[in-house]
Amino acid sequence: MQATPSFRWDLDSATLVLQGPLHEVVATVCLVGTTSDSEGGFVWSWANEAIPRQHGEALEVVHDFGREHHLALLTTARIPGGRPEATECLCIAARLQRAAGTFIDKQGDVTLYFTILHLQVAMDADQLPH
Repeated sequence: MQATPSFRWDLDSATLVLQGPLHEVVATVCLVGTTSDSEGGFVWSWANEAIPRQHGEALEVVHDFGREHHLALLTTARIPGGRPEATECLCIAARLQRAAGTFIDKQGDVTLYFTILHLQVAMDADQLPH
């Protein structure tokens, strides 16, 4: 049985690093939003002052689409519900951002929903062509 790759993400640098058996993969990500078990509801990153601004900026295409088409789901800061509603918002964001994929992580009470915007294999200096 193959072990699950380890990972770490950083909101300030908007990166997700996946440690695989052969290489490390570095992804540029956008935190779409969060849910909280205790508070309930999904909060878009653009509406959460605790989230670095670049995530909200990366979501402008989603917010703009929502305004243009009068879609409250994409323009309301806090959506009632939980994981199903958050997953719906994540999938819509991924489609509109033309994301390579999505990633979900749970940290204590909070679940974080990311889109993966770009991926690349991290190369060690000794692996580069001479």
